[in-house]
Formats: sequence, structure tokens, C-alpha cells
Amino acid sequence: MKISIIGGGPSGLYFAYLARKRLPGVEVHVHERNAPDATFGFGVVLAGAGLAKLAAADADSFERLKGITKPLGNQEIILNGRAVSIEGQAYGGAVERLRLLMLLNELCAEVGVTVTHHDDIRDTAALDDADLVIGADGANSTLRAMSSAAFGTHGSELSNAFAWYGAERRHDRPTLSFRSAGGGAFCAHYYPYTDRMCTFVMECDRAAWEGCGFGTMTDDERKAFVEQLYADDLHGRPLISNKSEWRNFQPVWNERWTHGHRVLIGDAVRRAHFSIGSGTRIAMEDSIALVSALEQTRDIPAALAAYVASRKPAADILIGAARESYTWYEDMGRHMAAANGPYDFAFGYLTRTSRVDAARVAADYPQFMTACAAATGGAVR
Repeated sequence: MKISIIGGGPSGLYFAYLARKRLPGVEVHVHERNAPDATFGFGVVLAGAGLAKLAAADADSFERLKGITKPLGNQEIILNGRAVSIEGQAYGGAVERLRLLMLLNELCAEVGVTVTHHDDIRDTAALDDADLVIGADGANSTLRAMSSAAFGTHGSELSNAFAWYGAERRHDRPTLSFRSAGGGAFCAHYYPYTDRMCTFVMECDRAAWEGCGFGTMTDDERKAFVEQLYADDLHGRPLISNKSEWRNFQPVWNERWTHGHRVLIGDAVRRAHFSIGSGTRIAMEDSIALVSALEQTRDIPAALAAYVASRKPAADILIGAARESYTWYEDMGRHMAAANGPYDFAFGYLTRTSRVDAARVAADYPQFMTACAAATGGAVR
């Protein structure tokens, strides 16, 4: 069996590694447009439940992954400088994206995967000699774009703007820091991925964008503005840019995940909003499911049908939860203004999707609920 993969990100490389290791006689070729040391962003989160699935899929790679993963402490939510700790279940960890890609490339080399860089596949028909073609090429997938009608691709654009930064700052937990400015709202999503570095995602609503004059600023001026606004969170340090352009998030989803012998995984098949988190882990779980389907049968149509049946129901739930989450963020200024203090606000945030209600918050975060009841007199929205 010959498998061609477009995209050398986490999902494509992890699939390639697992396929070569678990599928006897398979030939795997990964086509990656960028250089081996090129990456965008800073660190990525691997939540606790996802780490357990990676451990079950392949113990060898998981042990090596653990060696470069920084454990994360309990979550913290800050409302205009007033912090609330959400203590409960282990949150998982985070890893520097470039180190993750380097590890996955090493694993692929060890099991005999062919990975070619600077290999930009513009016409996917060039790969039609493969028994299976996998689109692991992200939210702007070439494979998906060339057959968008067949895949039933849909997309939209949100009104909030965001930019990914890094920051040299010692920290131990994932944090959401909401601040009011310019008649609107900002949120900093930040978490550590090494002992010295944090990913720092900045987001603002339309009212803040217009009220703070972001529309007439350069990206450097926007960076300077949020550095001043979040000086306390940054401990006075500057933000670090890496193609950190402010833009509007564009959700993508597909009615169908396969087209003939072509299949989509990761962000190519669905792009969940970063407020849900763990996009990398979810993409790697797609890889696990597809390899498992191919282990059951080498008949490509049957294997692809099994892959979709195992992953799409959960993905549809994820898409729904992501939609509820980003809808909440689109209206975060109103939620901030309506909150009866930081505990009430934090409770509203935790229950922003239909997957989490008060009973689950109480079960997962009993200390938070006790403190929340004391702070709000038992009256939470």
C-alpha cells in the first residue's frame, strides 16, 4: 500500500509514524511545503485526556513526548485584574511546537517514512498513483480546496480579532485574562510551554477594535498597545512576534471527510476555535483513528468509512461546542459587564457550552464552587 500525505504538521507526521510502525509493508511519503525548522506559533496544549490517548496509541513515542512536555497547573481566570483559581483535575501539558515537529520528524525517520520539505503540492492529481491520499495540510488545505464541493466545505468569519504571540515569562498554569478597554473587551489566553516561555494569544471584540483605533494601527502598534494594557500579566516584558498578524478567526467544517481515495484529518477537516483548545491533540487523535481503521482492513473505502464512523460523531459535538464557545467570546464584553464579580464571571465562562452545567462544575471543581457560592451568596447565573 502506498500512502501520500500532504502536510508535515503534527497530524500528518504522527499518522505517518504510526502507519509505518503498525501497518506491515506500507509505503508512506509526507510532502511538506515548509523548511524543516519552520514553524508558526509558539507552544501547543496537550490536555490530560488527550495525553492518555497518545499513551495508549504508542508507548514509545509517548515517553519521548513526555520528555519535552511541560505539565500545566490549574486554570486561572482574571477579570480586570481580579483572579480566580479553578482547581481540580490535572490540565495536561504544553509543548513547544517546533520541538514537537522535530520529535515527530525523528520518529518518522526511524521507522522509514519518507519526508520531503520545500515540497509544495499545488495539484493533488500528481499524487493519484497512491492508494490513499491524506490531506493533513491545515485550515487552508490544498486537498480540500481542490474538491471543496465534493467534501461539502463550509466556512464563516468571526467579528473578534486575534493574534498569536509569545512571551518570556515564568508561569505555571493556563490563564485567561479579560480586560475592558476602549468601550470593548480584550482577552489574553496564555500558558507556559517551557520553564521560561509562554504562548500569549490576544483577542479583542469589535467594540474594542474600533474604540481603541486598531483599524488604523499597524501590527507593531497593536502589539505595543496590548503590551501596555497587559503589563501586569506580562510582568513588564514585551510580547514576541512570529508572523503575529491580527486577523479574524475563520471556522471551517466539512459535511464529508472523504472523496474517493482522499481523506482529510486535523484542521483540514474541521477547525475548532482556539478557546476550546487542544487542536493539536484532536488532530493527532484523527491520525490514531485512521491508522486503527487501516489495521482492520486494507480495503480503502471500508477503512475510510470506519474512520469517519469512529471520529465524526465526536467531531460534530466538538464543532457544536466550539460554536457555542466562540459565540460567547464574540459577546464577552456583555458577559463581563453583567457579571456579579470575578467568581460569577468565571462560572459563566466554565458553563459557556452545553457540554458543561453547574453539576459538572461542582463535580470537577468543588473548591471553586465552594468559593463561588461564598463570593456570590449562592447566586450564580
